[in-house]
Amino acid sequence: MNTDTLRKVIGFFVFMITSVVYFATVQPSVSFWDCGEFIASSNLLQVPHPPGTPFFLILGRFFSMIPFADNLAFRVNTISVVSSAFTVLFLYLVAIKIIENFKKSEEPSLIESLGTYFAAAIGALSLAFSDTFWFNAMEAEVYALANFFIAFVTWLMVVWNEKADNEDNEKYLLLIAYLVGLSTGVHLMSVLAMVPIVLVIYARKYMLDEEHFKKTAYIFLGHVAVILAIAAALWASAQTNPPSPEEQKAFDSKFLMISLFASVVYMGIFYKKLFHRNSFYIPIIIGGIALFATYPGIVKYIIKLVALLGGNDITQSVFVLFVLIGVLGYLIYWSNKQNKQTLHLIVKSILFAIVGFSSYAMIIIRSNQDTPINLNSPKTFPEFVKYMNREQYGDQPIFKRRFTAEPHQTEVYSRYSSDLDFFWRYQMNHMFNRYLLWNYVGRESTIQDSGVDLSQLFAVPFIIALFGLFYHYQKDWKMATVFLIMFIFLGYLTAFYQNQQQPQPRERDYFYVGAFFVFSIWVALGIRGILDMIKTSIKSASLHKPAYIGLIAVLIVLIPINMLRANYFQNDRSRNFVPWDYSYNILQSAAPNAVIFTNGDNDTFPLWYLQDVEGVRRDVRIANLSLLNTDWYIKQLKNTEPHGAAKIKMSLSDEQIDRIAPSQWQTRKINVNIEPETYAELGITDTATINTGQMSWNMEPTVNFGNIKAVRAQDIVAMDIVRSNINDRPIYFAVTTPDNSKIGLDDYLQMEGLAFRVIPKKTRDFFNAVDADVMWKQLMEEPEGFSKDYAPGFKFRGLSDSTIFMDDNHERLTLNYRNSFIRLSYYYLYVTKDIDKAVQVLDKMEEQIPRHLHPMDYRLLNDVANRYFEAGQIDTYRKLAKDIEAEALRELEMDPNDFSGNFNPYFVLKQVYDNLKEYDKFLGILQKLKTIAPNDPTVDRLINEYTKLSASKKLEAPEVKGN
Repeated sequence: MNTDTLRKVIGFFVFMITSVVYFATVQPSVSFWDCGEFIASSNLLQVPHPPGTPFFLILGRFFSMIPFADNLAFRVNTISVVSSAFTVLFLYLVAIKIIENFKKSEEPSLIESLGTYFAAAIGALSLAFSDTFWFNAMEAEVYALANFFIAFVTWLMVVWNEKADNEDNEKYLLLIAYLVGLSTGVHLMSVLAMVPIVLVIYARKYMLDEEHFKKTAYIFLGHVAVILAIAAALWASAQTNPPSPEEQKAFDSKFLMISLFASVVYMGIFYKKLFHRNSFYIPIIIGGIALFATYPGIVKYIIKLVALLGGNDITQSVFVLFVLIGVLGYLIYWSNKQNKQTLHLIVKSILFAIVGFSSYAMIIIRSNQDTPINLNSPKTFPEFVKYMNREQYGDQPIFKRRFTAEPHQTEVYSRYSSDLDFFWRYQMNHMFNRYLLWNYVGRESTIQDSGVDLSQLFAVPFIIALFGLFYHYQKDWKMATVFLIMFIFLGYLTAFYQNQQQPQPRERDYFYVGAFFVFSIWVALGIRGILDMIKTSIKSASLHKPAYIGLIAVLIVLIPINMLRANYFQNDRSRNFVPWDYSYNILQSAAPNAVIFTNGDNDTFPLWYLQDVEGVRRDVRIANLSLLNTDWYIKQLKNTEPHGAAKIKMSLSDEQIDRIAPSQWQTRKINVNIEPETYAELGITDTATINTGQMSWNMEPTVNFGNIKAVRAQDIVAMDIVRSNINDRPIYFAVTTPDNSKIGLDDYLQMEGLAFRVIPKKTRDFFNAVDADVMWKQLMEEPEGFSKDYAPGFKFRGLSDSTIFMDDNHERLTLNYRNSFIRLSYYYLYVTKDIDKAVQVLDKMEEQIPRHLHPMDYRLLNDVANRYFEAGQIDTYRKLAKDIEAEALRELEMDPNDFSGNFNPYFVLKQVYDNLKEYDKFLGILQKLKTIAPNDPTVDRLINEYTKLSASKKLEAPEVKGN
């Protein structure tokens, strides 16, 4: 078997191993976050959130029509499976090309070739079984396909580098241009490869003096150091309050001006070396121009020009677009005729990139069809410009590090000493370095913000990759620089550009799979470097083969096999239907023809999937509160009937909606008239309620702008929807909706599962605020199958199965289920006094969501235990109390000063010891507390009280035990 056949066979096995593992572990249906939106948008070719993913949707539609599986979501998920498997294959091929490029002067033996192929295979599988890449490969998200494009263009880049002297070498560059344009219809990630690609082209075709090129590269590093020093100085000053938008812009302008001035001075000092054909600066500048030409050039500015010239007239806009393409066509003809081959290639590349970008035509076309998901409604080019500019998300500074004024994020101004401290410790170290170490050293857990665990992978892949980078620089510093720049652009520069604020709603490691692709290439190069070290250190040629075989065998175990072992369980989603069930349960919490307000991605996107794809509860209108701040979404709810669902009544005219914005607001009473038929339909017979004929509540401000109190657009619209529809259709708030988004309706909310129904009757108290009959059906009567129509009865598949992994997000949602069970138990315990039913509900909660699989916070567990205690279930209480006591004591050991709040560990332990009459135990805790708070009279009073209780307990006659 020749070496070429061996290379193909090993590559085939790399691809097949990856594919088999991925197909064995892929999500069988919809996942959380954006996946539901993308699958639903693929199925009906709809318009997802900006800036859109049209090529992914077109591909998703194609996969959804192939009947290789029953579940359509599974079919779309396989896009990520297949594209990820090909990414791994491309990494294998790229690593081989890189190694062969710097070893081209050598005549490799069979064992040397095998060493290269196995090194590349191990590097490729290190990516395949790395945690982040594997996670992306399991669901219908864009990052797996985006990484495929990076891998594809990288492979084309190294192939072109090898064949650059062939007459037909331009075909590789044109294909790269097309793929980069096409990839914008998936994600902008691969656009960042433009600078490394230009660097390869320039170094291969235009650079004549390698020594000069190297010297100016060192000068460039000095230039980077100067800019970083300036940035550090500007970021070093302390700041205690969020900057205003004006201050953000002023800081960005100052940063740019100082950096530009320093760059001009620096480059002026070295101008003779820098402004030279062989300068390292030339490809960097050209690469930057190419990057800018692609994004924002093609992605934003061309459509902005079309919008400017064509206006809202689609026909005129299309004509302008064809004129622009015609101009490019003429330039291609003219440059070829004038033998201006470089210009000819550039213009052709631009045209090919635009052709790739043309998948975005789908967004405008489908938006004009008023699809059920039609975010931003970009029906004309001016609206499409807003869509591509992501205007609904607002602007953020590029250089100012801490800028947010969001209440939940302003703590960063006290937690970090400066923007520099925040930039390094959070944005770079926590939000990139930690992710890199997760994948190549080991991950502590899937709990958000968890750290690194060396015992997982023993840092073997990480150390070998660092050696691989060093080895690559030894062998071919130019190509090593290309990949180092690619790693920085796809990693650190991406983290810098995103300017993420703390906290984030979830981990963001999926953004950096492109950087991890490069890092796994270094793993392959590091293994090849170790093999070369063996070759040079072992003089006897006869020992090379066994040494190679032994090392390869050990590294196969230490890298891909160990990574597979460490990451398999947490990435195996093959039987995970929790997202599907959770979404189904929310929809089934709403009565027929209901309106339900939702809050975020996980209580909205999977619901869209169930409605649009599987036809579940299409009668329910979902009103996402975040989107209610936008005029186009409000008008869609008001004016469209997706799948035949009724429009949502509003008193707001379309003109008023166009002007909707946050409004100055003082607390005011809202009154809504209730018709007698509404009371009768809901079974409300209380004459005191019926005689008022009204709902009345105080609506308070929800935001502050300085000293001005205001309400958001979403609050105004939510109030209008309630007022306009309360007599006509059920209205719900999902349990995930925060209190400040319920517009003051808390006294009128009744729990019916994973949603609260707005009822025109004030609930007497917290315990009465449930519909017990509906809740019993939801929680206690799990159906065999599923219903597309209203049919109370929750599904809890997999929550009690220890062989199915639940990540941090899954664990958080179990709280919503538990709160529903607990609220129903309250009702039976305190309202109807039905002790048996209260215990049945609590027992069912433990059956469906067992504590040994889904740990419960000791404070919540104490609440549950107290319900058992009040129900007379003393044995059950004792078992739970043992766990509560242990956890509370642990908390006290970590922080003995934690005695604030109503549920501090001292309070919890007091309840436990009171119920168990173990007064001496709490007395001991109080005596320790006395040393911490010696002058607290409350502590003295409690010590006296529990000294007496302990003494009286000892004087009590012992219990008489029965036979």
